[in-house]
Amino acid sequence: MAAVTATFIMLRIAPGDPIAVLLGDMASDAEIADARQAYGLDLPIWQQLMVYLGRASTLDFGQSIAQGTSVRELVLSHFPHTLLLAASTMLVVIILALPIGIYTAVRKGQSASHATNAASLVALSLPEFWTGIVMILIFSRMLRWLPSGGAESGWSLIMPTITLALPLIAVNLRLMSTETINVLRAPYITMARARGLPRGSILRRHVIRNALIPVVTVGGIQLGHLLGGAVIVETVFNWPGVGQLLIRSIGIRDYPVVQGCLILMTFSVIVTNMLVDFAYRLIDPRFRRG
Repeated sequence: MAAVTATFIMLRIAPGDPIAVLLGDMASDAEIADARQAYGLDLPIWQQLMVYLGRASTLDFGQSIAQGTSVRELVLSHFPHTLLLAASTMLVVIILALPIGIYTAVRKGQSASHATNAASLVALSLPEFWTGIVMILIFSRMLRWLPSGGAESGWSLIMPTITLALPLIAVNLRLMSTETINVLRAPYITMARARGLPRGSILRRHVIRNALIPVVTVGGIQLGHLLGGAVIVETVFNWPGVGQLLIRSIGIRDYPVVQGCLILMTFSVIVTNMLVDFAYRLIDPRFRRG
């Protein structure tokens, strides 16, 4: 409720008039007044807010000013593309970041570990928009291997996924490596080694589970961000997700659609936090007992 209210007020006090954008410069004052009345924009802000909250409680988020369609249907029609992009990104992150992070922790001090840490630092430093533009120039314009944008085929998913995954891999890799090193230094790991347990068994049963807790926490935050729409990457690659819809709607001051997108983002963060709590109980039995 607080997020919806804050978003509503900030959009209303922001400069720009969606009716002027919709009707154009040639519209008469009477046409503008009629349109403002039709969309309820002639009411005081607090009355507009009360009307909106009442409708939102029934999942009615109004109609798009620019397109005249239901905001709920419009946002939900873009969400599957965002969900697909988020799922593919997190899958790549899990497949690469976790095993490489464990490897660099186990091989700490060796040349492979130093090279991996250096590569992750470079990946973390690259802005997403720059990485996306460079990938388009190389793989789409020069080599012509992949489409530069859109969502026409599965090939269109590769470049935005890699662009989003690179910094996330770097973050999770370094976090997994650090947490694994800390767990390896714990007294109970020393006792497990003294009992003669195999190295692989120690890693699987004791090290990885305990090291995963902070990684799952960070991963949940990252997933919530992705489900809310990776705004920059979706715009660069013309990916028809919620992030691109949000940017386009902000540009034309389509208040209802912007509010619908932000509500979806807030809901995505809440859901991912619940999933993180559930994952804690699967990974560590102590959370189940608590």
